Amino acid sequence: MMLFVLNDNTPGKGFLNDWGWSVLVEGKSRFIFDADTRGEILLHNSRVLGFSLRNLDFAVLSHWHYDHYGGLPLVGELNPGIPLYAPPGKGTMARRWGLRVREVAKAGELEAGIWTSGPLNGFEQAIGVETPSGLVVIVGCSHPGVEGLTRALLDASGYEKAHLVIGGFHYPTTKALDRLSKMAEFIAPAHCSGEDAKAYVRRKYPEKFIEVRTGSVIEL
Repeated sequence: MMLFVLNDNTPGKGFLNDWGWSVLVEGKSRFIFDADTRGEILLHNSRVLGFSLRNLDFAVLSHWHYDHYGGLPLVGELNPGIPLYAPPGKGTMARRWGLRVREVAKAGELEAGIWTSGPLNGFEQAIGVETPSGLVVIVGCSHPGVEGLTRALLDASGYEKAHLVIGGFHYPTTKALDRLSKMAEFIAPAHCSGEDAKAYVRRKYPEKFIEVRTGSVIEL
């Protein structure tokens, strides 16, 4: 399975960049998790990475903030009629983009080998993807807490530990990162995690830290 970071706050050479988060997942299914702020960024960066944003099986949205859904009109244009798994919110708007909205109300399996935490606090979900290396947890902004989202996914999927947790951690405390370290073999803070969080994980858990930026590719 492959993860392609289409956009992160930290730029990568040769890529367009913005404040936002988006990951393309290629495995048993091919789907996009979150969609940054602007479709043109996703389109440019996918071309640099050498793949098309067409022929997606579905899309997943962590929460209804613009730096995560802004590129969804492009996703719908290139993939008319695909499902969008999203927390309750702006479903009517997403339907106008050509997406079939499937509101996520609780934790469980979305597709074969792909679990959702359910919308914690009624607001934000994360997903867990089964890979040959173990469960990969992908988060958006982690407003409810990255450790809480990870725990919800472990409970939903039956895994004892995540292989990797990647995404925005929303400026977590060191105690939150310490709790997360007990749940994950590898940790990749991105987007809104903040430089302090990255530095803390790099310093205290160097064997777990994975650096990511726009254009990063992770093979699992």
